Amino acid sequence: MGGYAGKMLYIDLTSGSIEKKPLDLSFARTYIGGMGFGTQIYLDLIKGNPGFDPLSPANPFVLMTGPLTGIKMDAVARWTMGAKSPLTGFWGEANTGGFFGAYLKFAGYDGIILTGAAKSPVYIFINDDQVEIRNAGKYWGKDTYDTNDQMLEDHKPEAKGPGQVICIGPAGEKGIRFASIINNKGHAAGRTGMGAVWGSKNLKAIYAAGSGQVEIAHPDKLKELKEELKTVYEESIFIDALRSSGTPAHIDVGILGGDIPIKNWQMNQWELIDAIGPGAIEEKIFAGHKTCYGCGVACKKEAQVKEGPFKIEKGPSPEYETIATFGTMCLNSDIESIAKANDLCNRYGMDTITCGATIAFAIECFENGLITEKDTDGLKLTWGNSEAIVAVCEKIGKKEGFGQVLAEGSAAAAKKIGKNASDFLTTVKGLEAPMHDPRGAHGYGLAYGVSPRGACHEASLNFNVEGGAQIIPEIEALAAQYEELSSEKRAELNVACQDYGMFFSSCALFCNLGAVPLNATQAVAMVNHVTGFDYSIDEVVAIGRKVWYMKRGLTNLFGARAQDDRLPKRLMTAIEDGPTAGSVPDMDKMLKEFYELRGFNADGVPKKETLEQLGLNDLAGLLYA
Repeated sequence: MGGYAGKMLYIDLTSGSIEKKPLDLSFARTYIGGMGFGTQIYLDLIKGNPGFDPLSPANPFVLMTGPLTGIKMDAVARWTMGAKSPLTGFWGEANTGGFFGAYLKFAGYDGIILTGAAKSPVYIFINDDQVEIRNAGKYWGKDTYDTNDQMLEDHKPEAKGPGQVICIGPAGEKGIRFASIINNKGHAAGRTGMGAVWGSKNLKAIYAAGSGQVEIAHPDKLKELKEELKTVYEESIFIDALRSSGTPAHIDVGILGGDIPIKNWQMNQWELIDAIGPGAIEEKIFAGHKTCYGCGVACKKEAQVKEGPFKIEKGPSPEYETIATFGTMCLNSDIESIAKANDLCNRYGMDTITCGATIAFAIECFENGLITEKDTDGLKLTWGNSEAIVAVCEKIGKKEGFGQVLAEGSAAAAKKIGKNASDFLTTVKGLEAPMHDPRGAHGYGLAYGVSPRGACHEASLNFNVEGGAQIIPEIEALAAQYEELSSEKRAELNVACQDYGMFFSSCALFCNLGAVPLNATQAVAMVNHVTGFDYSIDEVVAIGRKVWYMKRGLTNLFGARAQDDRLPKRLMTAIEDGPTAGSVPDMDKMLKEFYELRGFNADGVPKKETLEQLGLNDLAGLLYA
């Protein structure tokens, strides 16, 4: 079976039952993989009872690989997971790279479906055909770094091949609403609180080792494509920047166009930006290059701070989003403190975007007198106070003192703080916006608004395409030129970015960064060569469209309506100077056009006939019961 391991693992943590189900080839052909598989399976599991609490045993959890996961080519090491989000209450999803997805397939499994909850801490041990639920008492309470290292060491004697670990840290165990799941210390499935779902299930980790490999249907054709892509990658300026500096390369580019949020989205220019840019990183914290399984891009970097208050051992370096949330958002120009905050988030298992954005929100509350040192355990939460920023990050990870308030995320914290705290929020559907400003690229605003999981730049390919990094010449809307600082044609662009994007980065699971140089012909050919299927571009776009409606339908099923597609006040307030002076996205115009194109009703829900035309009759029945 080209591209697929051929089995799914169904594990009920309540009863302890483990079932291995064969992957149906027609199902694989229909949904490709990743969240194509995951959303359909999830819908089937919850359709009798969608009204459950995200931290209850009734919340299933799906973890899926794609058909390309585990092959040795650039930008295909991704794997993905989903469940009802403890942070937002809507559909939650996290997509990451690293090594675990490949090793799960080597063990013989395309995905894992978890239901129920264990009575005490457990982990799942996978070693080819041997799958067991084991006692995790000795690992519970440990951070993700120690858990990773100890598990790998403990299981060396019995594993049939090298192993990989994904685990939660203390944040997930304590139910912090934006807890993440970490692979190999630095690969984070960060957004929407999937780690908290594991914590509620008393699941500490999954260990996977296998002696198999991923079969390729047409190895000669894939080899030819790989040779073709060598030249494509060698000529890509984008890939060259990633290899050199990783995602922080965007700091030098983003500041020119006003893309980087500064001072909790109040500014887009800052004279100290170079102090946390690629040059400063190289000089002060850089400690080496890392990569994901089989990928030659090597955009992952390592960092080390050898002395001082922010000392850290050699480990994962902060990505762009982390540098912006703990840096520009907080007016913090100390790159060593940002590396320390990143280290804490990785060890505790916390999403750096939500964590840093929530701290920036808290600083603005402090500045405006909504909270004082009495509330913050004596910390002076002022702009640029690197010591206080790191200290409150650790308080969140420990869920102690003022950290307990912020551990719920900024939207919940605003309700507790009261007064006009909500004016300082940057959330959509309860999810803190990523570090890319829709006042500079209006389509980002629509993408944030209608994304099923909340404000997200990776929920489609809008950021890649409107940002100018990726061109898909075979699809007209993804190759067109768009007027800058304009909301014209952004609804059409978003639809195209969602439909093709669901195939690209949600089902086939290409990396949204490392696969930027690929056109649609090359991407579809890679999937066909690996699987033996004969997809056309039109067909994968149609599959992507169906998957997008399933994700959107899940969020609607969990209660989202038109008002939840709006941007917060802060993101809709024009900046007076700089590259985007006076610019705000026209959300009324874009949402109206988008709803018409998508066949939504006025409440922001896909019409029954829209869903039925896509063959989503079960979803239509649930939404229009």
